[in-house]
Amino acid sequence: MQGIGEILRKTREEQGISLDEVVEATKIRSKYLKALEDENFDILPGDVYARGFATAYLKYLGIKDNPEVVEIMKSKAKEPEVPVEEQKEAPRKTAATPRRKKSSDSFEETPLNKNAKLIIILSLAAVLLLFAVQGIYSKQMADDAQQGNQVQQEQQGENQAEGEPEVPEEPVAPPEPEVPVYDGLEMRLEILNVNPNATDQCWMQITVDGQKTETTMSEGQIQDIKATQNIQLNLGNAGVVKVTLNGQDLGTMGNQGQVVKKSFHVEEYVTTGQ
Repeated sequence: MQGIGEILRKTREEQGISLDEVVEATKIRSKYLKALEDENFDILPGDVYARGFATAYLKYLGIKDNPEVVEIMKSKAKEPEVPVEEQKEAPRKTAATPRRKKSSDSFEETPLNKNAKLIIILSLAAVLLLFAVQGIYSKQMADDAQQGNQVQQEQQGENQAEGEPEVPEEPVAPPEPEVPVYDGLEMRLEILNVNPNATDQCWMQITVDGQKTETTMSEGQIQDIKATQNIQLNLGNAGVVKVTLNGQDLGTMGNQGQVVKKSFHVEEYVTTGQ
C-alpha cells in the first residue's frame, strides 16, 4: 500500500482533523494510525489488520472511493521469484538393488517342545474358566435384582390393599430463565449500513446525566453508554442509528436524514429491562 500514508495525512490536515479525533471516531490506536501515515507497516499486526485499519480511516475521511485510493488498495505484493538454481530438478535416486538372500540365511523352524504346548493349553483353560466365572456372577446379580423388584412390588401391593394411598411423585418444575437486572440505563448505539453505495454516518450529541459530548460515527461502529438518571440523544441522521436500551431493541429513532431529539429517563424503564 505504498503511497496511502501521504494521502491519509494530507487529507486529514486539509480537513483540519487532529489524530486524536481520528482515534476517537475509528477506535483505532494512535500508534497504528501514525504507522499508516508514515507507511511503517512493520509496526502493524499484519497485512489484514493494515488493510482493515486503512479502510476505516479512508471511510472516516470520506475518500474511500477515490480512484487513486482504490488503485492502491487493490495492489498486491509480487511473489518472490524462485532462483534458477532451485528450479533445477534434483537428481533422482536410483532404487537400491535388493540383496540376494543367501542360502545360509534360511533356517528351519524348530517344533514346539512339550513344555510350550502345556503352557498354551493351561493358558487357554484359564481364559475359559475366567469367562465361565464371569457369566455365573453376572447371572447371579441379575437374579438378585429381579428378586428384589418382585419383593418391592409385593410390598407395594400389600400397602395398597391395606388402604394406604399411593403418594404420587411431585413434578419437577423447569428452572426459570434468568432475567437481567439493570441499576440504571445501559444503551448501545450502532451505525447501520443502510446505503450500500455510500458510507453511512451520523453526527450526534449525547448528554449523559448532564454531561454533554458530540461525535460523528460511521457505519459498523458501536458505542456503549451508561447512565444513572437519564440519557438525551440529538441525532443528525436518525435513520442509520440502531438503539438498544437495557437489553431492549428500540430500532431506529427516525428516517434517513431526519434530525431527532429523544430523552430516556430511568423511571420509565424497570430493572428487568422491559
